[in-house]
Amino acid sequence: MHEFLKSIPGASELFAWFGYWPDFHDAEIISLVLNRSGPSVLSIRTWHTTDQVDERGCFIKEKHVVLSFQMEEILDLTLSNFSQQNVIYGLEISKVKQEYKLVLDPRYGLAGSIRARRLSMEVAPWPEGAPERSL
Repeated sequence: MHEFLKSIPGASELFAWFGYWPDFHDAEIISLVLNRSGPSVLSIRTWHTTDQVDERGCFIKEKHVVLSFQMEEILDLTLSNFSQQNVIYGLEISKVKQEYKLVLDPRYGLAGSIRARRLSMEVAPWPEGAPERSL
């Protein structure tokens, strides 16, 4: 876990949930709400993929969670390809001076980056019995 991530409120809860920092491979963007005068929120569903397979030969996923990034004072954003399902290969978070940058590496759908002055995270378990796909 990058040292600067420890300073983001909620980051330690995400690390505790998995026991490591996730790479967000195949994670799904659930929603993106942009507010000009309040917090904007990017919600992403992710999980832990085990090394075990089910009867269909698919890797078993567990510890499903929705991670909500609250971003305040957005400085810049570049977004494209929003779709009815938005899956990413990964998510990169960096900090330069007094701002944070989130980069969405697209697999299908939404791609781009968001820069903001403040960033925090909230972790919420994916509801038990909820459909695999969020739509």
